[in-house]
Amino acid sequence: MKIADRYEPTGATSAGGMGEIIECIDLHLQRRVIIKRLQADIEARRLLDEQRALAKVRSKHVVQLYDIVELTDRRKTEKAIVLEFIEGNNLGINSFKPDRDYLKVLWQIAGGLKDIHAAGVIHRDIKPDNIRIDVEGVVKIIDFGLARSTVDAKTRSIIGTPIFMAPELWGDETISFNASIDVYAFGATSLALLTSSPPKELTKQPPQAISLRSLGPHLSGLSPDIAALIHSCLSLDPTNRPTMADAQATLARRLLENEHRALVVMNGQIHHLDRINRKINIERGICRLAGDRI
Repeated sequence: MKIADRYEPTGATSAGGMGEIIECIDLHLQRRVIIKRLQADIEARRLLDEQRALAKVRSKHVVQLYDIVELTDRRKTEKAIVLEFIEGNNLGINSFKPDRDYLKVLWQIAGGLKDIHAAGVIHRDIKPDNIRIDVEGVVKIIDFGLARSTVDAKTRSIIGTPIFMAPELWGDETISFNASIDVYAFGATSLALLTSSPPKELTKQPPQAISLRSLGPHLSGLSPDIAALIHSCLSLDPTNRPTMADAQATLARRLLENEHRALVVMNGQIHHLDRINRKINIERGICRLAGDRI
C-alpha cells in the first residue's frame, strides 16, 4: 500500500534503538528513500527534534530530509520523516588502519559536524554506528533523534552511548552543554575506528583524563599533529577542545602535505614539481631559475 500516495514500500524494513525504517520507492522522482518513524514506546518529541535539526542543516556529509508524511497502520495516525537513501554501510569499530583513507573519513566527519554546528544544531549521538559511508566513499552523518538546538541546550537525564559521551553529560542534575560534546564524541569515534580496546580512562562513567602518552599506543602510526588533535578532542575541559572547523583544517593540512603539484614548461621541456621531484633547475642564458620545495 502506498504511503502519502507517493511512496511505495519495497518490503525491506529494519528497527533498532528508537526508530523503525521502511525502505520505499518515491514514485514521483523514481528514487529510493527511507521512511523513519519511532518505535511505539518512544515519545513523539524525538522525531520532531530530528525533523527540526535536519531542516536546518545543508551539508554533503549529512543525510537529507525530503518530506514529512503520516502513517496509519498502527491504529493511530503517526508522523514519519522521509530521508535520503544511502547505499553503503555504517562505520565499524576497529575497521580502519591509521592511513590516508582513515584521515579522509575523519576529514569528512569533521566537515559534516562543522556544518551541523554552523546551523545551530548539536547532534548529541556521534558514534561509528551513526555515520554511514556510501558506495562512492562519501561520509554521511545520520540519526538526529537526540539532536538539540545550540540555544539553551540542557538535559535532565543521562542519555547517549557510553564512551562517546563527554564527561559533562554524566551529572545527576540539569546539565547545560554545547557543541563541544560532539567534539568529544568525534575524538572517541576517531579512536574507536582504530581499536576495539580503548584506554580504561575512557571507559569510566564519567570518563577520566588521559595523557597523550597513554593514548599514544592506540594511535600508533598517526602523525604527531593528528594524535594531538584526537587527544585535545578528548579533553575533560570543554573549553580546551577544538572547534570542528579547526579539527577539519588540521586534517586538511595533513592530507594536503606533499600533494601539491606544479608544471613548468621552458624551451620545449616539461619540468614537474611534486612529492618526488621537490626541486627543479632551469637555465636560460645566464639566468637560472629554481623551483623551491613544496
